Amino acid sequence: MTATSGVRLIPLLSWWFLLAGYFVLVYFIIVERLLRKTESAKTFRAGTFDRRSTTLVSAGFGVGLVLPLVFAGLDLFPLPISLAAGLVGLGVMMLGLVLRVWAAAALGGYYSRTLLVADGQRLVTYGPYAKIRHPGYLGSVLLWSGFGVLTSNGAILILFPLMFVGVYLYRISVEERMLGQELGGEYAEYRKRTRKLVPYLY
Repeated sequence: MTATSGVRLIPLLSWWFLLAGYFVLVYFIIVERLLRKTESAKTFRAGTFDRRSTTLVSAGFGVGLVLPLVFAGLDLFPLPISLAAGLVGLGVMMLGLVLRVWAAAALGGYYSRTLLVADGQRLVTYGPYAKIRHPGYLGSVLLWSGFGVLTSNGAILILFPLMFVGVYLYRISVEERMLGQELGGEYAEYRKRTRKLVPYLY
């Protein structure tokens, strides 16, 4: 293989991994839609507790989907990806996808797009919720961080983890205020024995 052919293979590998990342994201969006059981769970109509957190999450998703294509088209901040790095990025995305689906399945009928408290809602403390209070959000951070690797872009590699951690920390602050108000002492006790996002750490 000549040096010239080696150079040509790098962009091709980058595009393949970018397409693979988009495929995982599309699959995630479809599965997430299917996991929402009720009409209220599927709506974008925000309740009084939401405080624009759903709008912020949606904006993050929009930026996450569009920005890699814009940067790739303009050839901004390219960072050619290796096969090993691409496989790691895909692995992180799949881990995030599995965690997000597991969390949604555990919530069942309580899984909603906006912040809502269902009639007769009970606190879910099993499955991934036994150790952390927001496993679905951790799954999303992993999903987008892995995708950041697959974009073959140095700026996005740094931006996506920071952006989505920030987005979901705000969402968590709003959600925990809602659950503390609606579920009272039961949620306060649950907070004492669990972490927000990372088991045993945070």
